[in-house]
Amino acid sequence: MGEGTKVCVEITLMAADAGLIPVDKDIVAIAGTGRGADTALRIKPANTARFFDLKIKEILAKPCNF
Repeated sequence: MGEGTKVCVEITLMAADAGLIPVDKDIVAIAGTGRGADTALRIKPANTARFFDLKIKEILAKPCNF
């Protein structure tokens, strides 16, 4: 899936742990590389302790390597 997907999941977990996003509503997480944002996911967040409750609902954008 790529590095951006991993980063989207990580930032969602960190934001949920910090209480910055609700865990009962879907969010859009955006990540990318040094060249800019290239991955966007719709995610049902979860706290790190409940990692397996996190669900990737939709891939909105992902890199296309030609």
